[in-house]
Amino acid sequence: MAEIEIRRTAPEEYRAASATVSMALLNAPMNDEDWERSAPSWPDCDSFSAWDGDRCVGHAGAFRFETLVPGGARLPTGGVTRVGVLPTHRRRGVAGGLMRQLLLEAAASGQPLASLRASEAVIYHRFGFGVAGDACDMSLDSRAARPIAGAAPGTMRLLRPDEILDVLPPLYERAATRPGAITRPAWMWKRYYRTALEAGGDAEFVAVHTASDGIDDGYVHYSVKWKEVENEPGYGVGGVIELLGVDTGTELALWAYLCDLDLVRTWTSDERPVDDAVRLAVADRRAYSVKLVWDEQWLRLLDVDAALAARTYGEAGGSVTIAVTDTLLEANNGVWRVDAKGAERIDVDPSEADLLGGVAEVAVPYLGGYRWSQLADVGRIQVRRPEATAIADTLFLTARAPQCGSFF
Repeated sequence: MAEIEIRRTAPEEYRAASATVSMALLNAPMNDEDWERSAPSWPDCDSFSAWDGDRCVGHAGAFRFETLVPGGARLPTGGVTRVGVLPTHRRRGVAGGLMRQLLLEAAASGQPLASLRASEAVIYHRFGFGVAGDACDMSLDSRAARPIAGAAPGTMRLLRPDEILDVLPPLYERAATRPGAITRPAWMWKRYYRTALEAGGDAEFVAVHTASDGIDDGYVHYSVKWKEVENEPGYGVGGVIELLGVDTGTELALWAYLCDLDLVRTWTSDERPVDDAVRLAVADRRAYSVKLVWDEQWLRLLDVDAALAARTYGEAGGSVTIAVTDTLLEANNGVWRVDAKGAERIDVDPSEADLLGGVAEVAVPYLGGYRWSQLADVGRIQVRRPEATAIADTLFLTARAPQCGSFF
């Protein structure tokens, strides 16, 4: 059996690597049109590929962006993407080799975090990733939801296709303030809004909310289509692709706009925050239905010291010591004391720490989406001081649930 070579992907090999990922993820082999859409993002990808002779049989890459952490700091992050191995080469350690190389390189380059969206939930824990934030699929009955309480005053306008890329990116920077939100490169905007940018394409629209002071403060990207129903009148159905506002009132105003659209009876979205404010703002509580809660953001602490130091903590009336273990990155093994003032590494034997967990477990409460006590309840961490979990819960608590909101 030939030895598999894992190395950085050369620019002239990007298309072969892209085709491998496409087939590994159950898509058809890439054609010229597919490659034309994908090609612009490849130079921004830290790309590693596996080769069996002259054939690319696996790939893993990472985009470089920044992740917003509790308190407002933005940390350099490797956005792991395009991970796949051809079915002919599975169970041979190819994916593991690619992921280890990718993570070691990202850590060496000074990125404190790695983040990903998982095709399967059982794959990435062994590489030190933990689920740091969830999202939900939902539906909303427009008629039952009206009127939406708490909507901020202001006006709405529809953007022309040629306005979208000028108006939205700076507005996103102001509105995407949940922990876990990422910075978006130009290619990502063009990919997300490809249909809306093409005049005469499918029915996608972008509407912007302008506050009473004349400043834009939110937007919604949505689609609409007509649904035919046998033996009764048809009606419109809408899909919310993205809805963001600088505050809750603005987001509720965007929902009010959607619910007031003529002919549209229902709205759905496959990526709303689990604490979506509109759930409590609808007139009929059953107008909003959660269809699925899913693992939206997997996080890996590549530099535990930098990651813990970067975020802020709540006032808990005490401190907690946390021992971390990491089988891949030796520098992450240690003990940290965390209190309301921050986190610092201390010279203490791990056996004396209040809480002990692997680096994947520490990632779970890092953005505030889960509590340390939840990990303790299911045996995911060791607790040596019973009151420590309550203190850690308060320290790591955030006012809003985390959400990445971007697919990469």
